[in-house]
Amino acid sequence: MKLLKYCDIKGGNFGDDINLLLWNRLFPNLAELTEKVLIYGVGTLLDGRHNQSIRKVVLGSGIGEFNSALPDKNWDFRWVRGPMTAAEFRLPDESAIGDAAILWPELTPGHDCDGPVGLIPHYATCDAFDWNNVSANAGMTVVNPRQSPNEVIAQMRGCSRILAESLHGAIFADAMGIPWAACILTHRFNEFKWHDWLATINRPYLPMIADRPLVRYISPGKAFANRLAKVIRYKQGTRCPALRPIAASTPSDANAVSHLLRQYALSTSSFYCSDRKMIALQRQLMRQRCAEFANDYRLQFSAA
Repeated sequence: MKLLKYCDIKGGNFGDDINLLLWNRLFPNLAELTEKVLIYGVGTLLDGRHNQSIRKVVLGSGIGEFNSALPDKNWDFRWVRGPMTAAEFRLPDESAIGDAAILWPELTPGHDCDGPVGLIPHYATCDAFDWNNVSANAGMTVVNPRQSPNEVIAQMRGCSRILAESLHGAIFADAMGIPWAACILTHRFNEFKWHDWLATINRPYLPMIADRPLVRYISPGKAFANRLAKVIRYKQGTRCPALRPIAASTPSDANAVSHLLRQYALSTSSFYCSDRKMIALQRQLMRQRCAEFANDYRLQFSAA
């Protein structure tokens, strides 16, 4: 049995890969729990697909859809990502603390206030098109989500502001004090998990929405499936069916998205962070829950 439950994305994705670094750093002897429990850490992991016969400890995970919570006697919830996840599992309000990624010690304040605006697409969005060219034409720079967490952090520090389609791009920026805004570039943007997390920092859901998706290529079968998904508005409660691509993008499409990004970046009032005191309180509460978990499972805990 694996010790950590997380999304293992082929090619890497910094928001998921932080699990491989964070938990062993916080709990140096965590490996002693191998074959005893399964740790649900950073990510949208509570999707109703789990083994009810094993003990599962939740340290900040969330769900991504309504009606996807599946309670069982072997859950051990220490905290969850947000109030929507808590409500789905019928957990008390105080269990909705926030995303555990902010416990990564390198997420400290400090960035180049005169640097370019950084664009952090969803990892699959980044793979689907030449976003380096699109962002350069918009006067922005791409932060590649395929990098390691520390490489992403280092690149973000060179940015004055962050425009994030990646949820953890926004979470990292908020923890680092870099003004940020959300954007929707494709149908992959999961509105549920954004609402869930945003509620913990008292921020409204006001993303910039692209008027067209950008892809280098799409197979005939996938194009047909996406046409159908648009007609039936598949997953309209949590996704954006209108942004499912049905044809390869043209240079005109890319230029249009670049223009939209450039114009949005001029609206500096759309970029801001949550209250620093709120982030400090979230970290404090998470560390308390981590200490309690360590005590209950006889682990060492390093809060640094």
